[in-house]
Amino acid sequence: MKKLSSYILILFSLFLIYACIDVFPFENERPEPILALEGYITTIPKVHRIRLSRADRFSPDFNGLNRPETLAKVLIKDNLGNVEVLTESTAGVYLTQENFAAEVGKTYNLEIIRNDGRRFISRPETVAPAPLVDSLSYIAVRTASENSFVDEVGVRIFAHFQDPPDQQNYYFWNMLPSDFQLVAEPELNLNSPFHPTCPRCPNPLECCRICYFSERPSPPNVNTAEDSDFNGLYQNIPIAYIRDNGLRFKGIYKVKIQHLSVSQNAYRHLTLIGQQVGLTGSVFDPPPANIRGNLINLDDPEDTPLGYFFASDEISLETYIHPERLEFVFRPQTLFPTDCRAYVVGIGIARPNDPQIPPADWNPNR
Repeated sequence: MKKLSSYILILFSLFLIYACIDVFPFENERPEPILALEGYITTIPKVHRIRLSRADRFSPDFNGLNRPETLAKVLIKDNLGNVEVLTESTAGVYLTQENFAAEVGKTYNLEIIRNDGRRFISRPETVAPAPLVDSLSYIAVRTASENSFVDEVGVRIFAHFQDPPDQQNYYFWNMLPSDFQLVAEPELNLNSPFHPTCPRCPNPLECCRICYFSERPSPPNVNTAEDSDFNGLYQNIPIAYIRDNGLRFKGIYKVKIQHLSVSQNAYRHLTLIGQQVGLTGSVFDPPPANIRGNLINLDDPEDTPLGYFFASDEISLETYIHPERLEFVFRPQTLFPTDCRAYVVGIGIARPNDPQIPPADWNPNR
């Protein structure tokens, strides 16, 4: 009888549990990943690159990690009906032919057909001529940093050119990977801390003191200008800044910069990008947000793809920064107490076969 009562009690408890719980239907609708575009074309014949990716959308102002957009069909079209079909080289990276170049006065747009058939097209961009740059100059600059005891030191680069008086001009200066001399101190080399007999003991090396490497200048900055305040006037305008990390300007530094003309809309987009890149985390910074570009989803007008495709007239600029010509450099300079060939290049930068040999176009005396 006691066992029967226990059995009835268990059944009654189960009945109460199931009677009090209603199944709630829940469907986790994952938002469609957002398409992101990186790339532009210029008037210099070369391989131009367009990078496509997708990011998970978690909120209107926050996206997840980018994933490459593969197997897409990417086309560049001009106003005369010419079409350039790009080839996917690596996942999400699409390349033009080697001799492809935009032309001043022509209008271009980008068309993307994803592997699932969805189509995107950019608003048209017309190539305006960029004025010639007469020369570049540079000076050392010192600015306050977060560390109140140590100022930031760097080099600011200026372009000297005549702004055309008969048109509205918008400029973008893009810093490219640049070459530099790495000056090392192999005579200060020490043994490894795991040396079996004399860890960290002095072990001077005879080679090598000077090597040549490339790097992406730091900090990343987006330099733009428009001539509403100086239309038709001769300009001496800052176009780039490179922070001195104590190692960068121990030797000669070769800066490479693209001098680009852009449209008014491209200028606005790039300027907003520059503002977000320059955020410091202070309470006075504007809140970060997605910046809408000029790409349109033809299948869903409410979609907001990221990125801006533009076409520019390009003039290649370069100058050599000689440390002895700088009024000051960062102190103390950073020691590299071993063979300079041991330097580790940054991600995405090709390591030279022989770092002791200067690049083929290295000519600091001109």
